[in-house]
Amino acid sequence: MNPLSHALSRNGNNFDLVRLLAAIAVVYGHSYLIQAPDGTTDWVQNALGFDGFGALGVYAFFLLSGMLVTASFDRQRSVPRFVALRIARLWPAVAGGTLVTIFIVGPLFTTLPLRDYFASGVTWANLDNFSIIVLKTGWVVPGVFEHNRFPVDVCAPLWTLPIEVRCYLIVMVTGMLGLLSSARGAALAAALGCVAFVLRLHLPHLQIGLRDFSETPGGYSFWPEPFFMLGMLLYGWRERIEINGLTAVALVMVFLVFRDTAGAQPLFYLAFVYGVLWVGATPLLRRFVPRHDYSYGIYLYGFMMQQCVANIAPQLSHVTAVLIAAPFILLCAALSWHFVERPVLRWCRGRLARRSTTLGAGIAAR
Repeated sequence: MNPLSHALSRNGNNFDLVRLLAAIAVVYGHSYLIQAPDGTTDWVQNALGFDGFGALGVYAFFLLSGMLVTASFDRQRSVPRFVALRIARLWPAVAGGTLVTIFIVGPLFTTLPLRDYFASGVTWANLDNFSIIVLKTGWVVPGVFEHNRFPVDVCAPLWTLPIEVRCYLIVMVTGMLGLLSSARGAALAAALGCVAFVLRLHLPHLQIGLRDFSETPGGYSFWPEPFFMLGMLLYGWRERIEINGLTAVALVMVFLVFRDTAGAQPLFYLAFVYGVLWVGATPLLRRFVPRHDYSYGIYLYGFMMQQCVANIAPQLSHVTAVLIAAPFILLCAALSWHFVERPVLRWCRGRLARRSTTLGAGIAAR
């Protein structure tokens, strides 16, 4: 018996390994986009015919986030704690990346004189981290990467952060309604999240319309939000979902049998989701779980370092470019984790724990 609930217990899973693999998949997928064509294409996308490495990495991130963020709210039952921890997880790394973009990458790669670069309002607009995380703006600095194959954008993966924030809001609202503590409630919460995904709110006139399903994110054949909602549903039904390798293999075989039919894509996503759960739950891979969670840093700095390599040597093959960028990506991710992300998370959790202890003591004294 290996229910999903066991994997969702602390220190009983390989989710950090899954996140690491997802981040690496995103970086590798972007290499085909950033470098000049070298005669090769994303072999996963060639095999599937719809999604490649980068898309699958993002889907895995959102699936895990849906489960773990829902679990976080359900454990705490506190909106202030939930909000504080979500901010502590998302914002510090982005703030650090902003400083790297403005003060290191920008001056090294801009085509403008440094005086003009630092005098430009575009440079300092990047300090508006709220717009980056919530309003879907990215790191763009004047004169940087303008002639790259993927021009201007310093970190394309930032487009997913506002989507993640909206998903957090769905968890918070449905959690406040008390829906996350039962299987049926979680199913209703996921359904409400899907309704929010289908509907589009147009500001400032508060017009509500339907999402245009003919448009998917660039390079993707699907959307990341449904994977987050599925993660919410999986958390609610965690006690009833068994994870085992035979089922994972069976689902892959079913997909392979029907890969040339109209049902190939949904069958693949079913096998993919269950495969992610199996990798995250199986004890066989426990020894490979990294000690530190560099996945977010790799996700943020991967594209940036790849753009730097492409700017210097655009004709390199995508594999060579990735190998050159890899140590710089890892260095940035490690610095981000050890000196920004982990210290802020520890400080935030410590403050919240002390506050809970103080409140508890005050109530007891009464």
